[in-house]
Amino acid sequence: MAFHDSSLEDYFGTFRRNIVGIDQNYISPYGLKKIIYCDWIASGRLYGPIEEKISHLIGPFVANTHTETSETGSMMTWAYHYAQEIIKKHLNCRLYKSPSPRDS
Repeated sequence: MAFHDSSLEDYFGTFRRNIVGIDQNYISPYGLKKIIYCDWIASGRLYGPIEEKISHLIGPFVANTHTETSETGSMMTWAYHYAQEIIKKHLNCRLYKSPSPRDS
């Protein structure tokens, strides 16, 4: 007997509808089949509202992070370093300089 709770389905339905490709089909040797995605732990799927925000707010500024000779390059370099600091803070990392071979 399958567990079925319509209130949970209703609640999560909004989120489900925003998953990019949730009802996507593909052609297989056995005919048209629905894609069934099962690896939520590793990567998950694209989520429409987040992808839209990234595309419109961040997308126009995407550039290489190794240059600061343009506005987009400067912006991405800053964002890259800022993200590193956020990650370090959340992981409680302390500044650590690995020893140089010359230090021996």
